Amino acid sequence: MKFEKNIKIIIPEKIFFQLQECSRNASPNEACGLIFGDIQELKNEEGYQYIYSAKKFECIKSSKPSPVAFLMDNLEKFNEIFEEASKKFNLRLISIFHSHPGSAMPSGVDSNYMRMLYDWGDLRFKHQIWTIIDGKKKKLNGFLFLKDGIIQIDVKIQK
Repeated sequence: MKFEKNIKIIIPEKIFFQLQECSRNASPNEACGLIFGDIQELKNEEGYQYIYSAKKFECIKSSKPSPVAFLMDNLEKFNEIFEEASKKFNLRLISIFHSHPGSAMPSGVDSNYMRMLYDWGDLRFKHQIWTIIDGKKKKLNGFLFLKDGIIQIDVKIQK
């Protein structure tokens, strides 16, 4: 898998602890949630750099608890969370978060959903980072689906 150094997500330590708690509370099942923030585009000598900055996290109880998948199908609650982040905090969705019991890499199911959301056409989901935490080791990785497939991006935990 290609690693893209010009795209990164910065997660404040406080939000990283919330991701861990969300994962711990869902265990042994997968946890899921949404990370809101902003995206900065910077031009440098190598081209462009994109920095996704996390500002707010919402842990969401999976509609169908499972150790191998998660489901967010409560559209009313989903829209309520989006509205609050957008109107009250002026933030946009930057990452779909979930946990895996023993890996921080995308599964085949994740890959299929990443492609589906990329192709869907709803701009809220077009270039979303998928953050995946290993529920045991607390390792957090980030991934992005582009037209050529999945790339891994840099994740920085900020103190």
